[in-house]
Amino acid sequence: MRKALEASRGRVSAIGMPLLAVVVVCAGAACVIETVNAPPAGVAVSGPPPAPMGETPPPPPRPRAAWVAGYWHWTGMQYTWIPGHWEDGPPGALWRAPRYSLRDGVYFYEPGGWTVPR
Repeated sequence: MRKALEASRGRVSAIGMPLLAVVVVCAGAACVIETVNAPPAGVAVSGPPPAPMGETPPPPPRPRAAWVAGYWHWTGMQYTWIPGHWEDGPPGALWRAPRYSLRDGVYFYEPGGWTVPR
C-alpha cells in the first residue's frame, strides 16, 4: 500500500507541477494593472465666486475664539455669502478657508473646515 501511495504521489508531482506552471502563467496573463487617478478634490461649479465682501472683525467674544472670514459658499446651484464670524474650533485645529480653483477649464469649490496640523 505504501508503494502504491508513493507511486501515485510521483505521478501527481509529474503532472501537477507543469499544470501548476500553466495555471500561474495564464493567471498572470489575465491580470490587468490599471492606474486610477484620484477624483478631483472639490465640487465642479458653474464658475468662479463673486469678489469677497469687505469685513472688519469685531472684538473676539472669548480668548480661544478664531475669526472665520466671510466667504462664498456653493449651495449646489449658486454661491451664497457666509458672513465672517467667531468660532470655537476643536482644540489645536486651524480653520482652512474654502478654496476655489480652475482645472482643465472647470471651476471647483472645496469647502472650508477645521483641520488638525500634523
